[in-house]
Amino acid sequence: MKRNVEEQTFRQLPISVPEGTTHALFPTPVKLFELEEDEMNAELAVFFAGNPRFRKADQAEMSDVHNLMEYAAEVPALTRLEGLFLACLKNYCREIGWQGEFDLAMQMFPNVAPKGHYVPSHNHVSHISAVYYVHTRPSERPLLVSDESVRDYWRPDEGALILHDPRFNASLQGGWQYHAKVFPRPGVMLFFPSFLWHEVTPHQADEPRLSVAANFTLAYRNLPPYERHQRFSC
Repeated sequence: MKRNVEEQTFRQLPISVPEGTTHALFPTPVKLFELEEDEMNAELAVFFAGNPRFRKADQAEMSDVHNLMEYAAEVPALTRLEGLFLACLKNYCREIGWQGEFDLAMQMFPNVAPKGHYVPSHNHVSHISAVYYVHTRPSERPLLVSDESVRDYWRPDEGALILHDPRFNASLQGGWQYHAKVFPRPGVMLFFPSFLWHEVTPHQADEPRLSVAANFTLAYRNLPPYERHQRFSC
């Protein structure tokens, strides 16, 4: 049986409340670097175009099972890119308050995206992640847009990197939902926490979109005496 639902109006009584204090408990620091590296980009583009591995049908699925620094001896631009990643990583760590001596594990892997390619929503198994854009089709949109309404989330913007609300189950109805979009261009390097869910929308350029992703895992070297590191397998 269907209930009769009476329309109700909440009475707005004049109540005085204190101002209160806002705490930003869930900040997600994202940092963009705009680099002028035309010569490096050109060398990397030639490398990607000339290596048959990056033309295989499964190259996207297999891109992160190797490290691009395997080719550094023959492609000096990769050493340059690694240095840029590390310099920007140091800057980003200062930004988020990570200080000290670390053991660093780093992986660089390629993203060679043909026409129509997209990347579903995911995050990374590391502490900090980054991406550097070697070649993309120019966009008239701003580099980063973070003030869209929830309706704009569903708009199929071409070639956009969408950064999700870190509270991944936040309601898409609005109120808690939040997202940002990056419209990449060559020379842009982006850093973000690896836990941040993100995706890439399809692009329609005839030439592949080229980027290099990096993952960083950092372990403090000056461990307190009550902690002990050792190898473990299971």
